[in-house]
Amino acid sequence: MIKSSEKISTNQSLTKTCFFVLSLLSFTSILYSQSLDSLIAKSGSYLNVLSSGDSLVYYQCHVEEASVNLSTASGQIISGKPQKYSITEKFVVFKNAARYQIRYYTSSYTDLPNRRFSGLKIREREYWNFKFQKEKALTETEVRALLALERKGREAVEYDFIISRNNRNQIIIKHHKDFKQLVIEGTYVISKLFSL
Repeated sequence: MIKSSEKISTNQSLTKTCFFVLSLLSFTSILYSQSLDSLIAKSGSYLNVLSSGDSLVYYQCHVEEASVNLSTASGQIISGKPQKYSITEKFVVFKNAARYQIRYYTSSYTDLPNRRFSGLKIREREYWNFKFQKEKALTETEVRALLALERKGREAVEYDFIISRNNRNQIIIKHHKDFKQLVIEGTYVISKLFSL
């Protein structure tokens, strides 16, 4: 049989737990109740400078292990063992009225280490061979994810500029001639976050 003091202690624990859960829910709702525009304005993100019809370019370079099959002109298929490749992707985010759209491109340039990635801050060269894959409207959650990714990243220093075998996941955000090169700790990949 449970003593009354144990019941009171259990009730107090339940009350504290309920209070904690309700506090957490109200804090989360306050965060999400901020309008997206005010959140972008406060963030200091390049998204803040976009006007209707304007765009930002995000380049992301990360390393993944993959198997590559080559098909020759004669129909022969050559396959190799899995190895690491440098994957470079391009995302063009543009604003139309109050909506954000994203265009997704992939590059066939997979050299590792990728010593050319930093050059995308200056000019996109022909050897990148970016190919259009998909376009879609961004949800509010996805725009918030872009803001979080930019906030999570740290400015690249001299040693981060070369994507080496000790790869650092990096993003270049470019708006006309202004840019940021950020190191993103972790395995955050825009194309996977947005299911592109």
